[in-house]
Amino acid sequence: MRWALGLFLFLLGFGLGLWALERAFALKADLPLACLPGPLPREAALYSNGALEIPLCRRARVRMVLEGTLAQGRGPWAMVVEGGRVLWQGEVRGRREVRVEATGEGTLALAFTNDLYQPPEDRNLFLRELTVEPR
Repeated sequence: MRWALGLFLFLLGFGLGLWALERAFALKADLPLACLPGPLPREAALYSNGALEIPLCRRARVRMVLEGTLAQGRGPWAMVVEGGRVLWQGEVRGRREVRVEATGEGTLALAFTNDLYQPPEDRNLFLRELTVEPR
């Protein structure tokens, strides 16, 4: 009888410990995303996979003129994100104008995700112009 009670208490404690660990290390979806204001880039070049931070930190209408170079018949895949939200994504062939509405909740970023370099082909993404208007 004592053995069964001891086993029960051990399993109960172990289960509570696992539950507490799961709660302690769970991602918090409601935390605000930090955005530190800074100078806005006028132009930029992404020669490999990565992201360009645009520290806007306010509500605004954002216009970007992007340009991409093709490799193996495909242009760069670009994404405009703010915090954890994707505002726009698509392939950039030649010049392309992108317009998004920023909320100011998190850092705005332009991401390039499908770099390819096989000489003489080189897929790159360029930010040719950035315009910000208040909302």
